[in-house]
Amino acid sequence: MPAATTTEPHDSDNGTGNPYNLPCRFAPGPATLQQTHDHMKPWLLLLALLTGTAALAQTDSTAAPLFTAEEVRSDLDSLYSALRENHPDLYAHWPKPDADAAFAALRAGVTTPQRRTSLYRLIMPFIARFRDGHTFLDVDFDSPELARYEASGGRYFPLRVRIINGRVYSRDTLAGTRTLYPGDELLHINGRPAGSIAKELIDGWPADGPEYARVSVERLFGYVLWLMYGWGNDTRLLVQQGSKKNTVVVPGVSREAMLAGLFHKGVNCSMQLQPDLSLAVVTINAYKEVQKTKAFIDSCFRVIRTEGIRHVALDLRRNGGGNSAIGAYFIAHLSRTPYSVVRSKSWRLGPLVTALPEQHWMRASIRNNEQTYNRSGQYLHSPAFASEAPAPLPDTTLFVPSRFYLLTSTVTYSSAHMTALAVKCGGLGTIIGQPTGERLDLTGEILEYTLPATKLKIVIPAAMYRTACGNGADVGVQPDVPVPLRIADLRAGRDAELEALRELLRRQ
Repeated sequence: MPAATTTEPHDSDNGTGNPYNLPCRFAPGPATLQQTHDHMKPWLLLLALLTGTAALAQTDSTAAPLFTAEEVRSDLDSLYSALRENHPDLYAHWPKPDADAAFAALRAGVTTPQRRTSLYRLIMPFIARFRDGHTFLDVDFDSPELARYEASGGRYFPLRVRIINGRVYSRDTLAGTRTLYPGDELLHINGRPAGSIAKELIDGWPADGPEYARVSVERLFGYVLWLMYGWGNDTRLLVQQGSKKNTVVVPGVSREAMLAGLFHKGVNCSMQLQPDLSLAVVTINAYKEVQKTKAFIDSCFRVIRTEGIRHVALDLRRNGGGNSAIGAYFIAHLSRTPYSVVRSKSWRLGPLVTALPEQHWMRASIRNNEQTYNRSGQYLHSPAFASEAPAPLPDTTLFVPSRFYLLTSTVTYSSAHMTALAVKCGGLGTIIGQPTGERLDLTGEILEYTLPATKLKIVIPAAMYRTACGNGADVGVQPDVPVPLRIADLRAGRDAELEALRELLRRQ
């Protein structure tokens, strides 16, 4: 299903040619196929700020638009109305009386003019409490606020981080007066405990559960430090390095360098063969460019068939979603077993949906669904979905009866999460890693609503999916072989999930 996604950086592409004459290529390493894609549009999705004392005065400018208290209250009214009138199950995880009381308090607290940057602190903690990762404010990286900050010489915190058990660690090597290494713990950031900063950000992040909030904060850490605290130019760190605590001043980087760390350019798909275990590991980092990615999958299975590979793993640990047809197409190469991902779907035919032009894909889908779905007021409910066998492959010779393994993490979200649901509900293979990042009963088919005065954009889902297996209120498809996050793996540069898979195969 369509979903707004972010991706993490991937190793750079150093391919050396394509002996199969397909849209992929071999790269250094043991029999590796790779596919490239262009840099995605640099929008920050899932941006949330917390209430409290964090000051943004450093990043505001007297040239920034100032909205009256009346305009802000009016936009708050519009926002809550849009949520109530369009979201398919708004109060599933936050009772309506509690949400109404929180909104009344939020609205009553607006008594002075506000700038856009301060509005995120007002709005996002409220939205986050609905605990739906498909409901959030969308902030453009090309916003005037960033332009003003950069015009005054503003830069951004350069390090990628990993947050494990509430503690913050560097994921990067950073040379300087004192070199930082992966696994070095950040104890303080500009005098504040790093753990408390991480907790504040995670608690206020819009997500289905705290683990997906955690990985979102990790991936956007440098940007959010600027937006929350105005930090980035020269950040003072107290770092635990072995038995010593060292103070390091980290210079900021440009927007381009920051975006290169947030959004991934280059390799989207790759395959590695590990002949010692008759294993092929296929990585797909985003479900995009459907026809190109399907061609890549076909090219992988030509090699798998030719080499007689007995074990195939699909790595979705960095995949935040896209078009779920890609996951279904991959499964069709390995299984003929009927399966179901969801047992039912419901549309909310709210004002945002009914205002869409007739030619919009969503309206066309709804018109088609109206032939078999049941109408109840604003809702359109599907009948129970039956399990279905994977669609036949165009080239049936590419079906291989190899054993199937799926690598997941909390980043595995939206349509990638649905692939994990398919594997779990259908018993199609073995899942290894961490739970996925989305609730089993999930929302989707997102639309944008622009607030009239401030022009902030809120993303709201129009559909609800009920899971085919498990407890729908639970967050995350649970792995069959859990692999906890460990700082020792980060320090050693060890791929713990892949090692767990290899160990599993050795025992068989």
